[in-house]
Amino acid sequence: MQVPETFQSLLKRHHAWLACRTPRPVVAAYESDFAKNADAFAAFGKANRGTAILLQLGYEHETPALAEQLAGTVAKFLGDVPDARVVVLCNSPGECASLGAHGVETRLVNQNCFLDERRYRPLASKERPYDAAYLARLTPCKRHELVPEELAPKLLLLGCSVVVYSRERPYAEMVYRRYAAARTVGSFRGASLSEWLAKAKCGLALSDREGACFASSEYFLCGLPVVDTPSLGGRDVLYPGEFVRRVEATPEAVGEGVAHWAAHPQDPRDVRAAWLEKAEAHREAYRELMRELTGRTPPRPAHKLGLRTPHPDRLHTLAIEAYLWAKGWMVR
Repeated sequence: MQVPETFQSLLKRHHAWLACRTPRPVVAAYESDFAKNADAFAAFGKANRGTAILLQLGYEHETPALAEQLAGTVAKFLGDVPDARVVVLCNSPGECASLGAHGVETRLVNQNCFLDERRYRPLASKERPYDAAYLARLTPCKRHELVPEELAPKLLLLGCSVVVYSRERPYAEMVYRRYAAARTVGSFRGASLSEWLAKAKCGLALSDREGACFASSEYFLCGLPVVDTPSLGGRDVLYPGEFVRRVEATPEAVGEGVAHWAAHPQDPRDVRAAWLEKAEAHREAYRELMRELTGRTPPRPAHKLGLRTPHPDRLHTLAIEAYLWAKGWMVR
């Protein structure tokens, strides 16, 4: 198998993941990285006959304009590399329909099923001082303002220290002012996420349009029920319905959802198990696709399918597992 130098750099930066080498190369990438690095993917496909590309969707593609744009990108690639195959792993049935209408091959494989559950555990916690946790970057699409201000003293804001774009700074400053009484935690080790979430009674998912939102499933894996607002992107596809309060996108409704879970604590082991049951169908859909492409059942995929994460490998997963074990798991 030939790996052009430009493509090797994508692998090193985790903008692509080599899911299989033989009998045909199977490569995974996010749709945006695929589009931005089209020449590198084309060079790889031309050097390796029969290459299959699996595309994950980092942003919703139910809306017609985005579906048409991705369909054009895929069509151009297949025009350059006619013996290749591109399969989009959709996060929602709506994405399968919108992309399929443009002739794009799809499978319903929600990206959250690639979370490695060994990295997340419901930890023993006698006290949960925060009524709600919101794991989200400080960007307007996350709609932090839907959290009622009076909830601030019992609000845990996680992952909120990095302002990626200067245009987002006014929004970040608004969040800091509005929720000055909240506990804010910026960057933290992935191994400690379970510990932080063990301090909260529920998780929040408040954006109206994004991708499948890893955080929404990380709550469940750590044993937290969720308060959710309507959205596009597919995060709700793996929701275990009995552990979700679906509310309107208003502070009053979000506050009522949080109050419900504060008054009705759930067994974290049940929450986690219910999510894993939903995720299994998507994991099997991935295995079925890989059997179709390669003729054999694949090994367990890398955490987050190896994409855009600094430590997707098995050894790092085992290190996190050992760390959490030392902290006292509630469930294996």
